[in-house]
Amino acid sequence: MLDGKPWVDGPYPLLETPSKTQDLASHGAIYAASEMTHFHNCIICGLNSIYLQATHVHETADISDFLFFGKLWSDFVDRHHETEGETIFPDLDAFTGEKGLMQHSVEQHRAFHSGLLKLREYCSITSPEDYSSEALKKMIDGFAPMLQQHLSEEADALLGLKKYDDQGLRKVWKAAETKARAKSRATGAGKEEVFPFALGLADRTYEGGIHNFPPLPFFIPYLVHYWFSTKHAGTWRFLPCDFWGQPRPLMFVE
Repeated sequence: MLDGKPWVDGPYPLLETPSKTQDLASHGAIYAASEMTHFHNCIICGLNSIYLQATHVHETADISDFLFFGKLWSDFVDRHHETEGETIFPDLDAFTGEKGLMQHSVEQHRAFHSGLLKLREYCSITSPEDYSSEALKKMIDGFAPMLQQHLSEEADALLGLKKYDDQGLRKVWKAAETKARAKSRATGAGKEEVFPFALGLADRTYEGGIHNFPPLPFFIPYLVHYWFSTKHAGTWRFLPCDFWGQPRPLMFVE
């Protein structure tokens, strides 16, 4: 709740970050699990933003912007899991010497992937005139419980890597992050879409504001606010935070 109205801490609950109760400096597994949890909470915030506001958009322009928001969220989740499967998980296999170390996560990806793609297709091809909040929420109900379970269990799996070398794991994780960023640039993930969307889902006040996520130079939110966000300004109305990570009331809730 925020200002007495529903907010993106529900209906799907946010995850507790491991570094809230464990020292980030003590082991790379805590760092990896915490970074993953930050991303996962962004996913949950976006999911709740869609679910809570779906029934309250009625004007043609609002519906069009909302459907684009849903498509961006679907792309965001799909890109995240693709990066895990192609980069992070294989690197962890190589580091630990355990092939299929994160296989349970991969199987969970497959379990909700078709539902995610169905939502993305709906948001991509549906006209405002044909939009149905009931149909959209039914799609989410079909895959979101498994997605929520996956997001929680994956962080726990990463915490299980404490039995491996601390510094070695940190090196592998940071290298995987670097490769993921390079891939994002290579695939043309647009700054006018990705930057505003990601920053607007990252609540910097979460858990008392103890986390520096995402770690960015101070000028980036200004650049996003005054430059990158202008093209799709209407879509960013559905975000739960401003580009500085400060929570704000959802515009389309009652």
